Amino acid sequence: MAKNSILLETGTNEFEVVEFMLEYKHRNTGKLIKQSFGINVAKVREIIRMPSFTKMPNLPKVVCGVFSLRGNIYPAVDLCDFLYGQKNEDKNSKMIIAEFNQLKVGFIVNNVARIHRVFWSDIISPDSIQEFTPDKSSIIGLIRIDGRSILMLDVEKIVADLAPTSAIEDFEVETKMFTNKPIAVTAEDSAIIRKMITDRLTTAGFEIQSYKDGLACWNALEEIASKVEKGKRLNSLCNIVISDIEMPEMDGYTLTKNIKTHPILKKIPVILFSSLITSDLYHKGQAVGADAQMTKPQIGELLEVVRALIGDTNSKNN
Repeated sequence: MAKNSILLETGTNEFEVVEFMLEYKHRNTGKLIKQSFGINVAKVREIIRMPSFTKMPNLPKVVCGVFSLRGNIYPAVDLCDFLYGQKNEDKNSKMIIAEFNQLKVGFIVNNVARIHRVFWSDIISPDSIQEFTPDKSSIIGLIRIDGRSILMLDVEKIVADLAPTSAIEDFEVETKMFTNKPIAVTAEDSAIIRKMITDRLTTAGFEIQSYKDGLACWNALEEIASKVEKGKRLNSLCNIVISDIEMPEMDGYTLTKNIKTHPILKKIPVILFSSLITSDLYHKGQAVGADAQMTKPQIGELLEVVRALIGDTNSKNN
């Protein structure tokens, strides 16, 4: 499963994971526990030694302060304190600088192990965990490598919990903006974001077919293609696809590539709606043929982009 070569091609359903360690003491025995965690390489800008911090008033207790790096100011989040309630006091700890949703954050970890190249289909879904902690789990999946478990961390949710104003904001939607009830097929593994997109598009007049991973979405789209082959009109079955990028089973890049290389489905506009849409990664979406790419805080602009892509004939403003 793990590979060492550098991942260059987009749409192969592979990604790279930075494995890092957190150390904490067992609550009952006091035994030191070392747990492996992972973060998508695409979100990591660099890994540095622990910088000096400036304490700021009114910060959450897991935010140790802020630090300066090349003229920019970053908050420093103690992941061990956030996840286990135990402060990381290791002077040899490392700082992972991450960027997503137009934010840059430093995460304090005990050690950084290595980079693994894996398939999205190798991620084990944490559904059973989330049943006990709905909307609270910071784990988006589990990967087994060399006999150990690497927990994939949802750093977006951590930041949203610490700074709610950095998360996707609510906004007003004009009721029945689209009068002909167009159909949107969506792929999003976050239940919260999936519901938000569904609610907004439904209010605007869409019919929604929603899936929690790229593979389930692709299977549904193949069924649509089969119906078209039997005489159905494509635009009566699907008018647009809106997909996240990071998902179990099949990522958004692979889903988009499959759509855009399919003889029937390639006519469907695809929007990549993800925290991974940055200036450095925009070319990846272009390489697989995405019609538009938006970062998640831009959900207020999503309907305007949808309207531009599917045409004005479905909009009541025309």
